[in-house]
Amino acid sequence: MISAFLSKLLTTRQASFTEEGIDIFDLNFSMQPLPSLVEFQKEITDKKLMERLGYLISESIISHFKKRFAIEEKKISNLWTNLFDMSGFGKVEVVDITKDKTILKIGKNNFAKLYAEKYGMQKEPVCHIIVGMFKNFIEKTSGKKVEAKETSCIAMGNKVCTFEIKTIQ
Repeated sequence: MISAFLSKLLTTRQASFTEEGIDIFDLNFSMQPLPSLVEFQKEITDKKLMERLGYLISESIISHFKKRFAIEEKKISNLWTNLFDMSGFGKVEVVDITKDKTILKIGKNNFAKLYAEKYGMQKEPVCHIIVGMFKNFIEKTSGKKVEAKETSCIAMGNKVCTFEIKTIQ
């Protein structure tokens, strides 16, 4: 079933899927199978590189939205969250927000699920690309430097993936 957000994008002509490319809000996207990211992460073995990739993906989207809509980064959160939900990783939910900490979760995280299916249960969280995305997202929408980490992961046998983002003092 098509997501309500994608349906709205298509009917308002804010998204196009053609032989020439995929454009959403005039930003060119690529489509790749999620297992390729899982395999890439396993091959490079450096979680900081995957976090950096996630950070840059989010940075690209947020900076484009800021230019395209001439709005503050703080007001981009709904667009960003809807795009993330549509990305194939899973639906992000806010668990808790305080002045210095944000906790997010993904209940059906396809990346973690695929990782566990391919490489077995893990001893540590594996969603480094998502950690990078969330780090950038919170930094841009809060205007503060943050640290981000995954505290529970489906690939470790947990029911959900949970991410904790804390302001750096």
